[in-house]
Amino acid sequence: MLTIKRYPGAIEFTVHTSKSYGTQMFALCFISFVIGATSLAIGRSPKIIITLVELSFLLSLFHIISGVNHESLFVIRDLGVQTNCHSIVPWKSSSKLIPLDSIRDIFINEGFRKFDVCYYMGIAIESETEIHVVFPTLLPRHDVLQKVYKETVILLANNS
Repeated sequence: MLTIKRYPGAIEFTVHTSKSYGTQMFALCFISFVIGATSLAIGRSPKIIITLVELSFLLSLFHIISGVNHESLFVIRDLGVQTNCHSIVPWKSSSKLIPLDSIRDIFINEGFRKFDVCYYMGIAIESETEIHVVFPTLLPRHDVLQKVYKETVILLANNS
C-alpha cells in the first residue's frame, strides 16, 4: 500500500506491509505458546513435542521482530532524497540521505528474486559503485514504482 504526503518543496512516499501479515504471525506465535503451556501443564507430553513447540514459538517470534514494517522515500527539492527502512524494533531501522549533486541517475529496472521477476527502483550515486535500491525489502508493484518515479523526477528536475 502506497501513501503519499506532499509538503512545500518535498514529497514523501511510504510503502506499508500487509496488516494481516503481522496478525498471522502473532496468531502462530500465540498458538504455539498455548500448546507448549498446555503440554507442560499436563506433564506427560513427550519431550520432542515440547521442543518442537518451543522452536516454532522462537522462530515465529524472530520472524515478527526481524520484519520490516514500512519503507519510505523522502524527496526534497534542492537537497536530495532520503530512504528509510522502518522495522518493528527501532534498532533494526535504517536511513540514508543522498545529496542531489551526487545523484547520477534514477531508474526502474527488473531483476530476479528467487524464481520470480520483480521490479525495483534504483539510484545510481556518483561516488559509489553499487546501486542504492529504493524499497529493497518490500519491492512494490511496477505501477507503484512508476508513480513514485514520475513524481520524484519531476520534483528533482524543478531545481530553482
